[in-house]
Amino acid sequence: MELTIEQALEKGVSAHNSGNLQEAERLYRAILQSQPRHPDASHNLGLIAISVRQIEAALPFFKTALEVNPTIEQFWLSYIDALVKTNQRKDAKKAVNRAKKNGFDGKKLDALLLQQKVIRDTKEPPQEQLVVLLEHYQSGRLGDAEKLATAITQEFPKHQFGWKVLGAVYQVTDRTRESLIASQKCVELGPQDAEANYNLGVLLQEQARLEEAKESYAQAIALKPDYAEAHTNLGNTLKELGRSKEAEASFRQALALQPDFAEAHFNLGITLKELGRLDEVEANLRQATILKPDFVKAYDHLGDLLQILGRFEDAEVCYKKCISLAPFELPIIKSMASRLYAQGELEKSLSLFDSYNTPDSRSRAIECLYALRNTKEIYKRIENTAELDDGNLKIAAFASFIAETQQEDTAHRFCRKPLEFLHFSNLSSKIENSNSFITNLIGDLKNIGAIWQPPNQSGNGGFKTIGNLFRYSSSNIVTLKEIILKEIDVYYKKFQNEKCSFIEKWPAEKDITGWHIMLKEQGYHNLHIHQDGWLSGVIYLKVVPSLDENEGAIIFDMAVPNISESRLPKIIHNPQKGDMVLFPSSLYHGTIPFSTDTDRIVVSFDLKPKHNK
Repeated sequence: MELTIEQALEKGVSAHNSGNLQEAERLYRAILQSQPRHPDASHNLGLIAISVRQIEAALPFFKTALEVNPTIEQFWLSYIDALVKTNQRKDAKKAVNRAKKNGFDGKKLDALLLQQKVIRDTKEPPQEQLVVLLEHYQSGRLGDAEKLATAITQEFPKHQFGWKVLGAVYQVTDRTRESLIASQKCVELGPQDAEANYNLGVLLQEQARLEEAKESYAQAIALKPDYAEAHTNLGNTLKELGRSKEAEASFRQALALQPDFAEAHFNLGITLKELGRLDEVEANLRQATILKPDFVKAYDHLGDLLQILGRFEDAEVCYKKCISLAPFELPIIKSMASRLYAQGELEKSLSLFDSYNTPDSRSRAIECLYALRNTKEIYKRIENTAELDDGNLKIAAFASFIAETQQEDTAHRFCRKPLEFLHFSNLSSKIENSNSFITNLIGDLKNIGAIWQPPNQSGNGGFKTIGNLFRYSSSNIVTLKEIILKEIDVYYKKFQNEKCSFIEKWPAEKDITGWHIMLKEQGYHNLHIHQDGWLSGVIYLKVVPSLDENEGAIIFDMAVPNISESRLPKIIHNPQKGDMVLFPSSLYHGTIPFSTDTDRIVVSFDLKPKHNK
């Protein structure tokens, strides 16, 4: 062997945890060629056999592991569970008694004996078929993997592995509801499968079913105490539940098991930051960047920490690293150029923005030029980068603004007159009993995880969904998504003859992201655009009475925030319950504060650019 036994085992466990069973099996068997009775390799081969429903084949491996090292509780649990499932209850009872004599938890052992007898189904898919299924999935042939996994689950519904792959395919292809059903079936068929419990936890966490996710991760850890990924995800779940101290303990346990786990270092750093222990944060975030040099979020949060600590030169290093790794993403760190701009050092700020050369910095450079009253250079730059920045919505918004103020079009073609591209409709014309639908939808939304006034966003005085709303499997949310997709088609048909990049380069795939917002009394949104979108929209589920000065209304404005131009055109819409408003993502919009002691509830969404027609 080129690797030492310890190295081979570490690589085997890593492959096993990531679902690469073929590679894990190869490494474990290589260990047994060198050391035929290696307990961990034997036990893990048994687990692989269990995962493909080869329970009898697993027994010799579990038995060997136990004979070599009877001090490991998991070896006893795996062996006894396999005996029970193969209806060898007499031997299982003997094993339980021996385990008790070795000092292990009697309740946990007795629980295994209480499992109902497994009716042995000799109808199992051929091993060759399972190998092909795994190859399809690992090679990215998801269509082939789905077809074969579906066929296996239909012919062999009690065979766990088909459900496991089917759940994974559904998850990768963003079919959360189907993935959840398949994963729950997988756990039902293999309750002792740590990976299956972990996968179910991931899905539950994505749907903000945090208590259930916590239980799934805890079960995965009970079955496999050295499961570092499960400890980390348990920590993330606990953090979302507001239990930061417990989350810290989970992250530290993950690092004790896997010291080179970059994500665990990052998550621990973020948790310590939330706990206010700033002196401990930097070391963890820096270690995350050392272990994973392309870890953009780690550099970003490290830079943010350094700014809090007043170390602006060091923060600038992190900012430049972020934009070099992900030039199209907007870091939370404030660049040195932004700080100089805020201080009125416009020439220095312009020079630095030019040096960054990212989509955001090119738009900020134009803002500098406007503050310097250099309109001629603005028009020149927009013309020079017209093709490069055709989809840069911050520049699109500024181009519309400057054209309106100067009464002269720029070379930017995205959407020169966005106020002419507003579209209004109402749910009452899209679905029967719309009031009942809205009431039920609001009930579903209240069960979805939301965060109060997310940082670095436009909302003030309200809650916003955690993640993409359309990941959730509620029938009402699924129906809402279908309504939105149909309305997007209506919108495109309405404006399809317009001569602008917004229409001519319309996204060919309807990839939408959604979120719900619940504003409280005095809540509002600053003027903002959705610079990662193409088409944006808002659906009003609960509105507030417009008592004075259009309270609670949405305002569309050609002006750019922080630039005083009150004479520019704007449109104010006082929404009614069920209203749907669609508009170009480059159009600045916001919400007027309201004084009524009630909630204003909306669902917002973006059609994202992917491929163009």
